Amino acid sequence: MSITIVTHFHAAPGQVDVLVERLAEGRKRMRAAEGCESFDLLRDEDDPRALAFLQLWASHEAHDTAFAERIVQTGHLDKVLAVIDEPIVQHTYQVMS
Repeated sequence: MSITIVTHFHAAPGQVDVLVERLAEGRKRMRAAEGCESFDLLRDEDDPRALAFLQLWASHEAHDTAFAERIVQTGHLDKVLAVIDEPIVQHTYQVMS
């Protein structure tokens, strides 16, 4: 069953451009993974330091495998965590109709 994941990030002051670069790199890595159906990087219109990923995956397993291999194991997550000032918030959704 496919899933949609929404992940929210908030850049530390003065770190927006760095965060955008790092999120774009992470998006590129994840988009190439098996099971990734779409993966967009969004910026909040009201808060330019607020960004989000909107992802569609074939399954939880496909996402979790790609995230572990392409983001966590490569140290990329640590680079993202270094330039945010709020915890990452992530929600996973299933299509209801």
